[in-house]
Amino acid sequence: MRLLKGQLTTNLLVWSVTWSVLMSSILSDDNNDDDDDDNGDDKMTVCQEEDNDLRVTCPLRPKPNYHTEFEFSMSKGKREIIINTNVSGTMPEPSFRHNTYVEQLEPYGFKLTMMRFTITENTTFMCKVTQDDKRLFVDVDALQPCSAISVLLQSYPWLLSLLLPFFFII
Repeated sequence: MRLLKGQLTTNLLVWSVTWSVLMSSILSDDNNDDDDDDNGDDKMTVCQEEDNDLRVTCPLRPKPNYHTEFEFSMSKGKREIIINTNVSGTMPEPSFRHNTYVEQLEPYGFKLTMMRFTITENTTFMCKVTQDDKRLFVDVDALQPCSAISVLLQSYPWLLSLLLPFFFII
């Protein structure tokens, strides 16, 4: 019986290491900007946090050799409202100047947080990062709550590759 336990432990260890290596290569930033910019894998997300903050993630990768500029905006009907930006000469809507902030995500992307903000009608959110842009239409009735694990994994995707071996050992 001890031999079987040892083999099982060894097999789990080998599987865990193999899985970690495979996952880390998938989740790593390969700096190959041409192959994965518009492949559809990175999706913009909008969700409502428990404290009524609205979170918008923008998975766009900055272009090399450019100053990284970002702009978050939303559109209700035909009017586009700038929420937050670092583009010189562009100002956000006055009502958003002091209740929004943007954080850079690893390995790339940006996250906008709109404090104590809920959408009351169908809205299209847009993000622009150094000449690229993404849009996401949000149906007010289908707005999803943010989950703590998704926040963690979007901010630190490499953490998943470190945690996976522990699920196989337990």
